[in-house]
Amino acid sequence: MERDQARKNLKDLLWKRGVSLAEASLAIGRNKTYLQQYLARGMPRVLSHQDSASLGELLECDPDLLRHEEIPAPKPWKRRKRKRPAGLPGAATVPEMAVEAAAGPGAIAEEFAEVKAQWQIPEGMIRHEGHARPEDLRILMVRGDSMEPEMREGDRLMVDTARRRPDEGEVFVLWDGNGLVVKRVEPARGDGPPRLRLHSANPAYTPYECLAEEVNVVGKVVWALKRL
Repeated sequence: MERDQARKNLKDLLWKRGVSLAEASLAIGRNKTYLQQYLARGMPRVLSHQDSASLGELLECDPDLLRHEEIPAPKPWKRRKRKRPAGLPGAATVPEMAVEAAAGPGAIAEEFAEVKAQWQIPEGMIRHEGHARPEDLRILMVRGDSMEPEMREGDRLMVDTARRRPDEGEVFVLWDGNGLVVKRVEPARGDGPPRLRLHSANPAYTPYECLAEEVNVVGKVVWALKRL
């Protein structure tokens, strides 16, 4: 007698009675893939006495034919190798976006943006130094001189789109109602609806305020990749 005679008996009885695995599974109160998993994958390793009794009634057989005298040995476990995405070993792909405008709460609207390049950034640096997830990052190019000397025209900004709640003094990319800008942000003082005060690094540009509800934050600037 083969080691797993109970499974063989079940297959033979189902075939003789013309009952499908799905029909039998549902008949004993299980989901329709239950017996398929039991036969093909060994899950569960043995049928409960209640299940074997119900199947015995359905198939008009002795339930003991469907029961194991001993629990069969588990199938050997094989460790699955994790596939890395194409690219440099240990590196994550971060898209650089060509953006004309931003729309939606904390979103870069797809109709106004396109991927212009793919950057390979060490994943350890992203997670441990930037405290970010690779899938949340986007790279944007600086336009204009309002953030000089901190950031210059052509510098790239790595933006974490998962961090969209401005804290005082931090640098964010946001839509201020007129365009996409890079600014240091702080809450504006005073009564009335909540407002944000936006600061440039270049002293030639004066700070200005806008209604918080009109601001759509794209994300926090994690790094500036500067040209020398």
